[in-house]
Amino acid sequence: MILKYKWLRQLSIVISFLVLLFSCSKQDTIGLDIEKKLGRLDSITQTQPEQTLLELDGLLQNYKDLTSLEQAMLLFKKGEVLYLNLKYQAALNAHLKAYQLFIELNDTYNQGRCLITLSGASLHIGDVETSQVYALKALHLAQLIKDKRIEGKAYNQLFNLHFKLKDYNKALSYIKVTDSLFAKGIDTASIISIKNNKASVYLQLKEYNKALKSYSEAMQLSHATGNPKILASVLNNIGYTYIEAGKYQRAEKFLRGAATLNNNIKDINAAPYKGLGNLFLLQSKNDSAAINYKKALNIYVSNNNAKDEIEVREKLIAIAIMSADYVKALDNQIVRDSLQLNVSRLEQNRLLNFANVTYKVKQKETEINHQKEINSRNHWLLISTILLFILLAIATAFYIYNTKLRAANKASKLEQRLLRIQMNPHFIFNTLAAIQNITLEGNPIKSSNYIAKFSKLIRQNFDYVRKEAISLDKEIAMISNYIETQQLRFNNVFTYAVEVDNAIDATKIQVPPMLLQPFLENAIEYGLKEKKKGGKLLLKIEKEAEELLFVILDNGVGRSSKAKQEELTEDLHATAIFKERLKMRKKGEEKSFILQDLFDKNNKPSGTKVFFKLKL
Repeated sequence: MILKYKWLRQLSIVISFLVLLFSCSKQDTIGLDIEKKLGRLDSITQTQPEQTLLELDGLLQNYKDLTSLEQAMLLFKKGEVLYLNLKYQAALNAHLKAYQLFIELNDTYNQGRCLITLSGASLHIGDVETSQVYALKALHLAQLIKDKRIEGKAYNQLFNLHFKLKDYNKALSYIKVTDSLFAKGIDTASIISIKNNKASVYLQLKEYNKALKSYSEAMQLSHATGNPKILASVLNNIGYTYIEAGKYQRAEKFLRGAATLNNNIKDINAAPYKGLGNLFLLQSKNDSAAINYKKALNIYVSNNNAKDEIEVREKLIAIAIMSADYVKALDNQIVRDSLQLNVSRLEQNRLLNFANVTYKVKQKETEINHQKEINSRNHWLLISTILLFILLAIATAFYIYNTKLRAANKASKLEQRLLRIQMNPHFIFNTLAAIQNITLEGNPIKSSNYIAKFSKLIRQNFDYVRKEAISLDKEIAMISNYIETQQLRFNNVFTYAVEVDNAIDATKIQVPPMLLQPFLENAIEYGLKEKKKGGKLLLKIEKEAEELLFVILDNGVGRSSKAKQEELTEDLHATAIFKERLKMRKKGEEKSFILQDLFDKNNKPSGTKVFFKLKL
């Protein structure tokens, strides 16, 4: 009897052990089906990112009895796809979940991989401190498990962090360690990338010989890989480095070499031509610069690369203005502005597409939940409820859509009216004429500076007018740029000052863009330009409790009766738009607006004062 119980006891122990073993293996393995699906998704990640995300979400939601490791790997893959497609916050969220699962599984290797992505995503969204914490954790784990690859990636992430902070000496120390860790590796592409990163730090430190040495090492590795495309990229980088070093002949040699190599392998690449354009422009060889910029432009146009096309067209605008070919300059400016609008629209569409994908996933989740409810509730009652819900949702959606459409139309009309005020044609043509005079006086450097300043002002106007709010420091920078351009027009007959309360952090306070420019323009046009000397323009910004106080003062000749009569309609138009913009904020700020003529002791006009408040 005792033997029988002993045998039963031993059998139960064996069964318990087998159950425990099966349970653990189930939690810590990846099934063949999931492994195949992950392999297939790897092949379409680059070409079909949205489809990859949809399938990953479907696997995470629809597959029952996923092991912890399978969930973790699916979440890790999802985070990778999101990160590669610049959706950093979503990537961060996915990898945080995967990281927790890998901690539970005691999978140190994949914890380290997650931490690298978490550090990169945090850096991209501006959370530098958190990025550093994740990178240091990854470094600690890599050293613990003695994984040189993850350790190298952790050091490389610390390099990226300090490079972004412009702490180039610290960045250099990290990339040197990364280089030493990867030096004996077989991943030649990663080693070339590290050499390029090291060279980029030396460039910032203006140590051109060391930068060229790193690029030369990258070039030798590129030869070894037998990949001419990588070699052409390195040649192009060397050419740009020689431009920075002021060695133009060598720069031309390498840039032409990169262009020739690209042609030989039929790889259409605009970078060498753009580099040659920059090189010839620096040497005042405007015709040669224009030829190469046009070659680069043709490639960017054929590739639909709008952002680089905008940059090249800006260079061609500058060359055309220096050549007094204002028609060509205007033609390029029109195309450039149109491209900028398209870039903004494409960015909006990209965000909308991502929102649609998210909506479809959420919709699928809702359908699954409804299906479960149907099994436990009355069929007809559920259908009636769903139909009623859909009808209400449709009615609500139409109402919200119409409301948003009306608001969008109103905002669009206001934007157009604002643009017409901001971009005064007289101001544009007079400024161009002033730049032309400087050019004719034989001062190309001064002329180039003012062209850059004027181009930046136009770009700021078009960029900021479509935003609901910008930081106060950007508003001040744009205003300063505008006033300095006006000083050019009127030969510095007036000075200006911008006084900002020390209690104000201009980088963190958001204000509606371009509120001040119309009133500053009035102060200059109707007050200061008539003074022969001693003209002063003052912009004061103060903080009082939870309000910002704006004061614009000028000591001009005052708004004469004739000027008031001639510009009454325009002034009222600008003031009306200003008040309408404040009304849209729904804070009652328009009531604080004051436009006051100033007089001296003899009751003679002595300037103008504009005052208003914004609530924080």
